Amino acid sequence: MSIMTQDGILNISLMGGQARAILIESTQLVQEAKRVHGLSKIATAALGRTLTATAMMGSMLKGADESVTATIKGGGPIGTVLAVANEKCEVKGYVGNPGIDLPRTSKKLPVGAAVGKEGRLTVIKDMHLREPYVGQVNLVSGEIAEDFAMYFTASEQTPSLVSLGVLVSDEKVESAGGLIVQLMPGASEAAIRSIEMSAGMFTDISGTMKEYHLEGAVNQLLLHLEPEVLERRDTRYACDCSRRRVERALITLGRDELEDMIATQHGAQVDCHFCNKRYEFSEGELRALLEAATSREDK
Repeated sequence: MSIMTQDGILNISLMGGQARAILIESTQLVQEAKRVHGLSKIATAALGRTLTATAMMGSMLKGADESVTATIKGGGPIGTVLAVANEKCEVKGYVGNPGIDLPRTSKKLPVGAAVGKEGRLTVIKDMHLREPYVGQVNLVSGEIAEDFAMYFTASEQTPSLVSLGVLVSDEKVESAGGLIVQLMPGASEAAIRSIEMSAGMFTDISGTMKEYHLEGAVNQLLLHLEPEVLERRDTRYACDCSRRRVERALITLGRDELEDMIATQHGAQVDCHFCNKRYEFSEGELRALLEAATSREDK
């Protein structure tokens, strides 16, 4: 009988502060994404890896209500892969083609073929500054972990090892997890070599999580790098949509758009991409929103 453990993220210091690691077990959040979107195995792996990486990036945020959005457009048949995380390590996302299926040429799911590599990974960080931070890199492989590693190295000038894994059967997500290892400024040559020589140990992160889970994976993967766990945080798949947010979005469409919806549709249905919840608005409710939009434009 398998025991379901709680998803979580560990912030870990390595080699006396010369490097750091972020380690995540994300099995339950990827399972929830699979359930919400009815994902195929390939789509589960692609979105699951992206959600896992984005949740770890969310753990790096400092301020309240900050967020990070990662969008992968590789030109492949899966379409857009998108994930959003906040500073609470809550994450949500979707893929353009959730039912995608491609023939396998090996035991591994063909995630790279589904995503494609003729495109970009775009990361947007909203930290409540005048303008959000936007970083872009060309895709390396579409396998997602390598693409995030390239983003950290090229866009944030932080050389990084990134491992992401989702093990999915026909029925459920068996395990999922990720690891980011980054050198800190001033790291010694010996520390750099130690990290480089460790890269091969991090490749099967989903297998490690399945057998050892989060706390056990620390020693299994990082013991030789003198890990010191600084913080443990929960993470989960969560959508923060609400009727009020949808109302505000409709108001921002403006007077002409709302008048057209009232005249032609006599109401509106708005679906959330992240949780598939549907919000319905009657003609009378749209007229009330139109009044709000009109008063806003007249100010």
